[in-house]
Amino acid sequence: MPFREALEHMIAVTYGVTYDAVVTRFPPYEAMLEEIVAFVARSGPDGTAPRAIRVLDVACGIGNVSLRLAHEGYSVVGIDGVKHLVEIAREKNTRRGTNLTFQHLDVARDAVPGAGSFDVLVSMHTLYWHPDPRALLDACRRALKPGGHAIFLTYGRPARVMRTFSEVRAAEGLGAAVRALRWLLPTMAFEFFRESERRYLGAAEFHEVLGRAGFEVLEARQTFLSGLSHLAWCRTT
Repeated sequence: MPFREALEHMIAVTYGVTYDAVVTRFPPYEAMLEEIVAFVARSGPDGTAPRAIRVLDVACGIGNVSLRLAHEGYSVVGIDGVKHLVEIAREKNTRRGTNLTFQHLDVARDAVPGAGSFDVLVSMHTLYWHPDPRALLDACRRALKPGGHAIFLTYGRPARVMRTFSEVRAAEGLGAAVRALRWLLPTMAFEFFRESERRYLGAAEFHEVLGRAGFEVLEARQTFLSGLSHLAWCRTT
C-alpha cells in the first residue's frame, strides 16, 4: 500500500473508531438523530410501510445515520467517497442482506445506482466540507423522485471549544458543558488535520443555496450543541 494511501487509511480508521466512541450515547448527537428519524417519517407517503420507503444517506461516513434508519425499517443505501469509512460502516452492519447496503462513491462525481427512485435523502454535515457543493446538491436532487424529500444539515459556524463550552454551560449547566468536551476536543483535533476547506453558512444563505438547487425548505431549525448546526427539511420543486 503506497504511503499516502496507508496514511489516509490510518486517519480514516482512527477517525471512524474515535467518532463512534464519541457520539455513542452522546445526548446531543442522539437527539439530532431522533430529529432526522422524525423528519424521515414525515417524508414518506401516507400509509406506506417503512420497508417500501427508499432512503439515501449521502456521505454516510461510518454509517450511524444509515444504521439508525434501517433499524426503523426503512430501505437504506449509505454512500461515501472514502472507501475506508465505507468498510467500517459495512463491518458495523451486522444485519447483512436485509434493508441496508453501503456503497463507495461520491454522489457529486459518480453515478448513483437507482438515481431518481429515492423517496428521502439525508445529508448530514456534507455541504460545509464538500469541494463541489453545487454538484453535490444537483446530484442529490437527481437521486430523488419528483416531489421527494431531503433533510440537510450543515454547520453554521466553527465549533470553538471555549465559546461552545460557555454557551452550553449558560444554557444547560456545568455538567452538560463538561460532557460537551467529549465531542468538542476530538472534533477540534480532526478539523486541524483535515485538508478540505470548511464552508459555514448562516440560515438565510443555507436556504438560498438549497433554493437555487431546486429544493423548497418546508421547515428549518437549529440543532446540536448550542445550535451549531442548521437543519432544513425540504422537498424538490
